[in-house]
Amino acid sequence: MLGMKVQLSLWARKLPNVAGTFKGTSDPFAVVTQVSMDTSGQTKVLGKTEVIKNNTSPEWVKVFIFDYKLGTPVKAAVQVYDEVRKGENKSMGSAVFDIGSVLGARGNTQAKKMKGGGTIYARVDKYVGSGTLRLAMKGTKLKNTEGFLRKSDPFFELSRKVDGPSGTFWDNVYRSKPVMDNLNPVWGDAIIDLAALCNGDLSQPIRVTVYDYEKSGKHVLMGEFETTVDSLVAAKGGESFVIKRKGKDKGQIQIVRADITGIESTTAQVANISLSGANPPMAFVPGSGMSGILGTGAAGGGGGGGGGGG
Repeated sequence: MLGMKVQLSLWARKLPNVAGTFKGTSDPFAVVTQVSMDTSGQTKVLGKTEVIKNNTSPEWVKVFIFDYKLGTPVKAAVQVYDEVRKGENKSMGSAVFDIGSVLGARGNTQAKKMKGGGTIYARVDKYVGSGTLRLAMKGTKLKNTEGFLRKSDPFFELSRKVDGPSGTFWDNVYRSKPVMDNLNPVWGDAIIDLAALCNGDLSQPIRVTVYDYEKSGKHVLMGEFETTVDSLVAAKGGESFVIKRKGKDKGQIQIVRADITGIESTTAQVANISLSGANPPMAFVPGSGMSGILGTGAAGGGGGGGGGGG
């Protein structure tokens, strides 16, 4: 039987709020258990997602990678809990997904309604093991969304564009920590699996979205831009991208560092070809017509526009 590695990503909509009266909104996380449906009946806890505070429609960025053999029945049991700091975590519902069925579904995505209310979504992709991206960014003159007396607390998310059962949408892959009370934030280095971010395709569209952090979980959009991993690598060392909201400029994001390990970027490939005296393939040069089509925009070269909801 053909064996491969797959990656499972999860999100949910309209989960029941089990926090209790006057206790706000639930803080959901999911625990995933792999269940082999052969004679062994083996189970293996793959791990748990991060906790999403005050949100009954969470989009978890944690992905689960495991071995899968085509033709071998394997299920993933997903149990969702509300995190309780003092006491036992409360169950919010559960669902079981057949990995083969999810792989065969449109967009490699399936939805399961839970008995107590809410829907869990699972997406399964082939894991290509294509290296990692080490990314460091900082914001410059971001537009304040807090009014006159306070400053925003910016954090950013990285999302990939995927095709789901109901059309194309953005799937969150990484979420940074917020930098409090700062309109010129310097975020710590992010290390992202390229298979999760772009399926190893460095020219695949990705989106960078900046939010103002709110304890309530209702984070405020500050701006966003679309780009590619190749364009981020080409921009490292100080080039900036304009973030926009509703078509208006809302500040700039500077690429301090963007290094790839485990795979050679198109930028490096073009540099090597140029050194050898050959002509580079124009369709892949960052900043060319291809990048423009993908919505890439560096400051001074046309801003990148955001688009689409998650």
